[in-house]
Amino acid sequence: MCELLGLSFNTHVRPNLSFKGFRLRGKANPDGWGISFYPDKSTQIIKEPLEAEESLLSEFIELYPKIKSKIFVAHVRLNSAAPPAHMNTHPFGRELNGISFAFAHNGNLTNYQKDFDISTFKPIGETDSEAAFCHLLNRIKEKKIKFFDNSSYRWLLDELRHINNYGKFNCIFSDGKHLFCYYDMNGFNSLFYLHREAPYHHTHLSDEHFDIHLKEQKSTEKEGYIIATRPLTDEKWQKFEPGELKILKNGKIIRNE
Repeated sequence: MCELLGLSFNTHVRPNLSFKGFRLRGKANPDGWGISFYPDKSTQIIKEPLEAEESLLSEFIELYPKIKSKIFVAHVRLNSAAPPAHMNTHPFGRELNGISFAFAHNGNLTNYQKDFDISTFKPIGETDSEAAFCHLLNRIKEKKIKFFDNSSYRWLLDELRHINNYGKFNCIFSDGKHLFCYYDMNGFNSLFYLHREAPYHHTHLSDEHFDIHLKEQKSTEKEGYIIATRPLTDEKWQKFEPGELKILKNGKIIRNE
């Protein structure tokens, strides 16, 4: 099944270790991979409708030192309804009120076509995921939310749970400042989070015989969270509660809904 990855840090970081482990998950999710990050206020989305480990571009991202961001959203895809194609590959991106959004989803939604709002933002591809993303943006536009704050966080949770009523729904998305991470209210699949801060220790990638000393990879002032469908390392990952929305900013969890 599809898998999600999200990063939120207090400074620009490379995704190399997390993305290295995440790429391996493409073996079971061979129908597409993608990653979104924010070099500045705009999001850069790179994606292909093929297995991540077979992609030279995916390998390049893992190794290229100039790809840095406070926020990353990534996805590996197993086709469930829409065929492998660039337009059906996550993450999806749109602009609203000068804000660049990136969105990725794990799960399946059904019988939503008559109820989802696709008036202004319309899907380009054929996935339920992109339809949910467009619906969410249209609802944000309708509510005239210019930026997210305490007054809109609860509304967002209610809207995500409304979408969740149409099936299985785990999602990670960003507006370039926040990382929003929602876990299905019926406990579909899983979603975990890991806090990374100094002091760093040895760790082991779960899907590969590969050990690394994080002290050699992270400066001591860097702090943040990694979100993944399944733990990527042997560190102490914690599981989301069903129906939970975690909102992260600058490497900290600022809200649990």
